[in-house]
Formats: sequence, structure tokens, C-alpha cells
Amino acid sequence: MDIKELNKSQLILLAILLSFVTSIATGITTVTLMDQAPTSVTVPINRIVRQTVEKIVPVEVLKEASLTSEQKKILEDLKAIQPLTVSLYLKGAKEDGSEDKILATGLFLGENKVVIAKVITEPKEGEVYVIKSILGEKKISKISPEKDFTIIELEKEEVISPIPVEEIPAVKEPARPTGAGGETPATITP
Repeated sequence: MDIKELNKSQLILLAILLSFVTSIATGITTVTLMDQAPTSVTVPINRIVRQTVEKIVPVEVLKEASLTSEQKKILEDLKAIQPLTVSLYLKGAKEDGSEDKILATGLFLGENKVVIAKVITEPKEGEVYVIKSILGEKKISKISPEKDFTIIELEKEEVISPIPVEEIPAVKEPARPTGAGGETPATITP
């Protein structure tokens, strides 16, 4: 094939290939010559390279990202619902039962209900699902898979009703031993 038969795109690719090969050859030659050169030549060159690199490397400037009013509103809304977020875990997913595996995330719907943005099936035999949130860990009583999401009912916590004060029996203090004149005897501590 003759070079005259190449079209424009093939000529451009050939030029890129030649420049790549030339740059690699230049780098190899420079490194080889620097290894063979005496230290009186390499020290000033290395110093100039270091100083140049220090000046060229820009300092990373952190700019505050300017958010639009719509993005700010979405961010505020997300911060507001953060306490309502929950995570569904498979309890003791590792063989030794030491680690829980996260399956999905969701939101509290209301009293003892959670909606998960994923279809979750009933746990297999021996598997236990739990919901973790800022309120702690809760067990699941019922899973209701829908078309694109799952509604989970949590086990209700037993609330112990307080005992009225009138029904609390009075506690009597035990009798203290007294000495010969009705006085409490002195105690000796070691």
C-alpha cells in the first residue's frame, strides 16, 4: 500500500501514531541519558524540574456550589424527611450471624407501617427481617408486596400502663436496733 492511497482520516491516525511513538522514544532517551550523566549535570536539572512543577501545579480552590432555589427547596425537603427514613435488613446475613445485610430503604407511613421502594418477598425459613431507623431496631409482623413497592407492618410494642399511686402498697422501713438508752449503736468501719 502506498502512502498516496491513504484517505484523510487514515493520514490523521498515522500522524497521531507517529507523534505517540516519537514522544515515547524521547522519554526513553531522556531517562537513559539522565542515568548516564554525571551528578553535576543531573542535580541542577532535577532542581529546575522540581521548581517548575511546584509553580505549575495549581492550588485546589474549593468553590461553594451555587444552588438554584428549586435545588435548595429539594435539599430542605430531604433534610426534613431524614428522620422518617428506615432501612430493611436481613438479620445475621453472614454464616456466623455477625453482620446484617441491607436489603432496601424506605419511609415511615404512619403508625407501625413502612413503605419500601422495592418489591420484597416474605423471608425464607430461618431468615429474619428487621427495620432500623433513628428509633432503633423493630421486628416485622407482615409484608405486603405491591406492584412496584412493599408495605411492611411492624410489630407493635407493648405499652405497660402505669399503676395508680393508690394501688401501690406502702413500704415499711425495717426496724433498727437500738442501744441501752434508746440510741442507735455506733458502727465501726474497717
